Amino acid sequence: MGGARMSLFDVNPDPEEAFLYNTIASICSDYLYVWDLEGDVLLASPNMVSDLGLAGNRLANCSQMDIKWVHPHDRERVQKQYRAFIHSKEESLSLEYQALTANGSYIWLSDRAKMKRDTAGKPLLIVGTLRNMEQYEGVDQVTGLLRHSSGRDRFERTLEGRAGFHEELLLLGIDGFKNINILNSHSFGDLVLRTTAQEILKMLPEQVKLYRYDGDQFLLSGNHVRREEMLRIYEDIRQYASGPHRVNGCAYRFTVSGGIIAYPEEAHSWVELEKGACAALRQAKENGKNQCVEFTAGLLDELQLSHCLAQSADNGFQGFRLVFQPICGADTLEVRGAEALLRYRMPDGKEISPVEFIPLLESSRLILPVGLWVLEQAIIACKVWTEQNSDFVMDVNVSFVQLRDSGFCDKVEALLQKYSLPARNLALELTESYFITNDANVNDSLERLNEMRIELSMDDFGTGYSSLGRLAEIGMDVVKIDRYFVKALHISQYNHDFVESVIRLCHNLGKAVCMEGVETKEEWETISLLNADMVQGFYISRPMEPEAFFQKYLTSSYDNKVLEISSDRMKFQKKLANSRELLFAMMNATPLCLMLWNRQSEIMACNEKAVQLFRAEGKEEIIEHFYRFSPLHQPDGRTSIELVHEKIAEAFAAGYSEFKWLHCDKEGESIPVEVISVRLPYQEDFVVASYTRDLRGEIELEEKRSKFRMRLKALLDATPLCLNLWDKEFHNIMCNREAPKLFGLDSEQEYLDHFNQLSPERQPDGSLSSEKAKERIREAMQVGRVQFHWLHQKTDGELIPAEITLVRIDGLEEDGSAMVAGYTRDLRDQLRAEKAERLMARRVRAMVDSSPLACVLWNMRQEALDCNQVAVEMLGATDKEEVLHDFDSFMPLYQPDGSVSVEKRKRTMREIQNNRRYVFEWVYVNRKGESIPCEVTLVKAVIGNNDEDIIIAYSRDLRELKRTMEIIERLKKQACYDALTGCLTREYFIEILSGQFQEGTGEDSVVLGLLDLDGFKNVNDTYGHEAGDMTLKCVMKRVRELLPAGTVVGRFGGDEFLFLLYETEHGLVSQILNRLVEQIPHMQMEYQGNIFTTSISIGAVFQTTEDTCPDDLIRRADDALYQAKRNGRNRSVLIRVNN
Repeated sequence: MGGARMSLFDVNPDPEEAFLYNTIASICSDYLYVWDLEGDVLLASPNMVSDLGLAGNRLANCSQMDIKWVHPHDRERVQKQYRAFIHSKEESLSLEYQALTANGSYIWLSDRAKMKRDTAGKPLLIVGTLRNMEQYEGVDQVTGLLRHSSGRDRFERTLEGRAGFHEELLLLGIDGFKNINILNSHSFGDLVLRTTAQEILKMLPEQVKLYRYDGDQFLLSGNHVRREEMLRIYEDIRQYASGPHRVNGCAYRFTVSGGIIAYPEEAHSWVELEKGACAALRQAKENGKNQCVEFTAGLLDELQLSHCLAQSADNGFQGFRLVFQPICGADTLEVRGAEALLRYRMPDGKEISPVEFIPLLESSRLILPVGLWVLEQAIIACKVWTEQNSDFVMDVNVSFVQLRDSGFCDKVEALLQKYSLPARNLALELTESYFITNDANVNDSLERLNEMRIELSMDDFGTGYSSLGRLAEIGMDVVKIDRYFVKALHISQYNHDFVESVIRLCHNLGKAVCMEGVETKEEWETISLLNADMVQGFYISRPMEPEAFFQKYLTSSYDNKVLEISSDRMKFQKKLANSRELLFAMMNATPLCLMLWNRQSEIMACNEKAVQLFRAEGKEEIIEHFYRFSPLHQPDGRTSIELVHEKIAEAFAAGYSEFKWLHCDKEGESIPVEVISVRLPYQEDFVVASYTRDLRGEIELEEKRSKFRMRLKALLDATPLCLNLWDKEFHNIMCNREAPKLFGLDSEQEYLDHFNQLSPERQPDGSLSSEKAKERIREAMQVGRVQFHWLHQKTDGELIPAEITLVRIDGLEEDGSAMVAGYTRDLRDQLRAEKAERLMARRVRAMVDSSPLACVLWNMRQEALDCNQVAVEMLGATDKEEVLHDFDSFMPLYQPDGSVSVEKRKRTMREIQNNRRYVFEWVYVNRKGESIPCEVTLVKAVIGNNDEDIIIAYSRDLRELKRTMEIIERLKKQACYDALTGCLTREYFIEILSGQFQEGTGEDSVVLGLLDLDGFKNVNDTYGHEAGDMTLKCVMKRVRELLPAGTVVGRFGGDEFLFLLYETEHGLVSQILNRLVEQIPHMQMEYQGNIFTTSISIGAVFQTTEDTCPDDLIRRADDALYQAKRNGRNRSVLIRVNN
């Protein structure tokens, strides 16, 4: 206890300190640690050692922050927070992290620490507790993870006051986890969840936290993590999940799905993040599981729509309605029926496309009640409309989900009977895949509907799985050919013939054909010639509300006339096809030179642009003497005449030809051109139209560009640094010859081709090199100049530290936009030189910084060279410069021995020149004017072979001794002394008494007395407990005054006290006891105006050889006290021998 450090950290600690620490550790359920920062030793409680699997309860070198029990992902964060805590002025620290337990699993710990500092703010001691959060509300008991509410709290705390905050949230769900529970047990499922959580934790970087969500779901929260990194983490987890697993000898398999969302790009609060992640995970499950879906706003829209659909179905189908599109005869366009189409309007009035809401109705099975409602509404309308047209047929679409419903056909039959509608007036439309399914319920429904004589239509034929050969096998009445084939009719003769063949085949099989999606008059005219039975589409009418449909097609005012065709259309088309005036007008309107060729490679016509290009006299000159406008040979050596015939023949055969050509005008000037030849139908044959584009302007521009690039390249090569040019699209388009030299490459092209490989994947700060390079170039484009350090890498793996300067150069691009020039300076030689220069200083610096004492370096001329941070803090200086430049100001005028401080410093430094070591007492004064007593050790050191000797002054702050003693005394008093009376506590008194027995002293070595206040209960009852407390304090103060010095006094309990006398002469002991009994009644107590007295009774015994333990001695003293009480109180009884 006499040193500057607490002996608690020594091998043989002081018993009082050890008692204090062990008492606290034994009654505290949390882990307890005490960290002596000066000795750099951490003392851990026994439960912390056993639960966390520590090597022992004393951990050394903790200042290196190698805290073994902290999860590797949290370790760096914990280290940073502790370092910041130690070097800050804060008095407390709170943090949470995961820790590895002795059984290999991870638990969450809540670390709460308090710092003890000296008056100068120097940290001395850290005392803290670690709470196992799995025992508390915030931790999930199954997985040991924090619940997702903790993630929300962390998000909101981090968000406060921080601009530019970015968070990625990944919600994971175990696919098929319910099967794991069913096939095994729920307890087995809990083990699977815990094992999975522990494995995922091992994959996560520090900035990504894992939380338990609901059921089989986990939540990953990444602070300032990029989307690419989060997706990579999901892929790692997915790969782990897809493998075989085993728990307690039982094998199992599973996959994981994920939904990912970002703040603030896709959500603006934690609630929105959770909703979006859940929506994305839901979509991943619906897409087939074992995948990750990135959030889009449409996912929430879909959830909202699903909710509205369900609400509408529950509220009388509000928002749903039917519209009707007429189905007409293909030849006359007479209305034969209608298709009932379902529409939905959101509560806010927004119309939703059936493409969006029909799949949601099917996936939720709401299609069953909604589909039945559609069928009933369509039958009701059809019943009314058949009164106007008894042959009217209502087509209703039916879902696969409805067909699988075993009661569907009964419901259809019941509705027909309810509204007395003949089955022939109802047609059910099904997509072709329904007719070829192996589903027994669907096939039964189709068979039953055929028996009911309800017309069945195959909808959207050609978009699914059917082949023409299967049409004969499928039991349907009408084939509805999809809009795709209608649009294709005019693309080629093949498509036209194909559709005609399908119609003919259907008719041969006794099936009617309806062409869907007819949108133009031309399409209808073509279809009418193909003998289709019915048509449907926008050309006739868009879907209509029921009232409008009835008014237009079913009232007496509707005359069922066909839509008329202009009788002059065919004549007009024929006139257009034979109009030379129109042909030449169109040719002259073409902005390129245009010539028309026949199969004999003869020019039939040309336009005015051709005359201008060749500077000919007129079109006739070009038509008659075309080959005058080409050189005899083309650049490849072949004759122009031969090549013309070849290219024209190629265009006639293939329909298209594109090539370069060399023309010349009348003056012989070369005209390089690009020719595109296209075959066009004309009258009963074809012609080839050749479009000629003059390339002279482009070639001239390219020559200018080439000259500019040559001059620019010369400027680049004149630069002694590696130089690159970057365009606005981040392309490295040019470099100088220094660039390949820097990286040991053979050519500039090799450098440009492999540039992205000349940097490691990540820069030292952890950022991706490719992304960071783009950020820097973008920054240079904005601000004009950027300079930064970069790490390059040669192809052999050698790293090249470099300094990069990016400069924006305006107007360098062809379009006038700016480019960025990047200058790369190789820092390898500079870093080597700096390293050599720092080598000597580092050794000195290491000695200074590693010292736990205040340290100042002096040269032999007594000039202060350097000091460590401990010296700065001890002296209360603002920085090192203040200490070095004004060192003498931190000394009083005189030292305690009366010598002048400055003179004594100079004298001691002169003496050290003749000695290696010198130790003396010294007093400093800090900036607050406080005296700092120190022990100063001067050491002369030789640094290097040729360097000047230096003097190292180590100053040990002796204030720690006094403060430590004060702390120990205060802690001892708190733990070992009764707070009311100042006497020893019962436990501590008995521990001292036990030491008496351990020392093995003989008979009559000590006297143990037991003292009791007579009638103390009456004091409490009469005057109150505060008066009783005052009485105890006053009486025991007087008792200690009357007892000999060195007597140990302790409170046994209530109003009973023990005392240990080391005086063993019987007569003297009797005098002491009698004096106590006589003096106490003379004390007058006063409380709130009431005056009263009290007395004491004492039982005392000498220690005998028969007393084997403190309890024996106390029991005998208690017997003696009882005898004193029985004899009338206010007296003492002293017993020498054991009666």
